[in-house]
Amino acid sequence: MIVRNTVDVPLAPVSLIPVLRGKELVSPPDEMGITAYEIVLTRDQSELRSGGEGWTENHMYYCISGRGRCSLGDGREFDVAQDVFLSFSSAVQCKITVTPEDHMRLYCVYCHDDNPSSDRVVVRSLSEIIGTDRDVDFGSGHSRRFLLRDDDFPITVTNTSIMTCADTEKGVPMWYKHHKESNYYFRGNGKYVWEEGEEEAAFHPEGTAFLLNQNDPHYAMPEGEASTICTFFPALVGKEKHVFSGGYSVYGPA
Repeated sequence: MIVRNTVDVPLAPVSLIPVLRGKELVSPPDEMGITAYEIVLTRDQSELRSGGEGWTENHMYYCISGRGRCSLGDGREFDVAQDVFLSFSSAVQCKITVTPEDHMRLYCVYCHDDNPSSDRVVVRSLSEIIGTDRDVDFGSGHSRRFLLRDDDFPITVTNTSIMTCADTEKGVPMWYKHHKESNYYFRGNGKYVWEEGEEEAAFHPEGTAFLLNQNDPHYAMPEGEASTICTFFPALVGKEKHVFSGGYSVYGPA
């Protein structure tokens, strides 16, 4: 398990977009299948440009807070607001700009693109997913899945809410044997416990990343309800679901 708190990570140039500064939360040496940053757009750093000629990475953006606009190279435009997710092939050129006098907090994910396509564009809001077959209720929360294998990206990205309940009052037991999984908590407080209770670390709304680099069995112990952006490599098929039967929940292989 690797734990990184956003407040402890220094601002530095983003490797793929060096004119921007952000906080690197998942790096290539972590071997998680992705690179991830938190980037905040402000009046002084008001736009993010990515994709197009020379790019080799899929680029994905989850808006944690703030408002703005996304413009693509082919002329399409999208509103960007809280809990909107955008995912593009490396072949797609995009520009995200923040609304004047506002700031936009983005969780940015990059992963290798084996099949660049200008047609591979996914833009979904959390409200569009709630109540659909992409909204998986696992008893101690909901896994809302923005990307699945059929979307033709190599990873799955979800907004996952967790909460304690009668069956998991000592924590929500989880174990991903077949996926590399990372979580970025951005709402709510609580802690993770792993190594059979020998290790623990807190999470908080300022941002905490947990990288399960050894497929670590763990307990998530929120104080009330918490939300996290999860990435899974390889991508989920879509029907995987936590099943709590006196032990850790295990997703099947993708």
